Amino acid sequence: MNKLTKKRLNIKRKEQVNKKLVLQVIFSIVLVAAVIVTKNINSNLSEKIIEAADEKMSASIELLEVRDTIAKGFTTAINKLPFVGKEEASPVIGTLYRKYGLNKTDDVSYYNHGIDIKSETQSVKALTDGKVMSVGKNEKHSGYIVIQDDDRTLIYGKINETFVKEGDNISKGDVIGALDEENMILHIEVWEDGASINPSSLFDLTK
Repeated sequence: MNKLTKKRLNIKRKEQVNKKLVLQVIFSIVLVAAVIVTKNINSNLSEKIIEAADEKMSASIELLEVRDTIAKGFTTAINKLPFVGKEEASPVIGTLYRKYGLNKTDDVSYYNHGIDIKSETQSVKALTDGKVMSVGKNEKHSGYIVIQDDDRTLIYGKINETFVKEGDNISKGDVIGALDEENMILHIEVWEDGASINPSSLFDLTK
């Protein structure tokens, strides 16, 4: 075998190796995407995908590092998207009317322990699972519903009509009340360990 033939064979082998590496990298990208999609749905399924891939991939250490880098990049990018990882869906669909914390109206300043939402929907859904602790009316919240969810207490205010009663166990997404059709403003507070927290951190108003 002359030098030219050897060179051609070496180039051909190199091209085959490069082609294999490219296919493995593409496969890794598809794998990462599948894991990201399934990780919040079924963690066992994600593990099985990785196990099956590892059995079939005769990847080098360098390729595994490429896969891990891609996975880390995808995860970091997705976790930076708005509302990714937030726990709950919104109790209503609408826009923020009064923010959490210090508010100022004309010359009056006050501290809002919750948020007020200008709703596009009359129905109010439970933000979490829990137990109804009290239902009633007062000057501050008008009609209100108090729900206990483990260590968190949720207060839904400005409720015009209630569909639950004290002692009821409710599930996330249950319709617990309705707003006044002529003034669809929902007030919601979340308390944990004796302190209020910003409800906006728990859900996306557009969901």
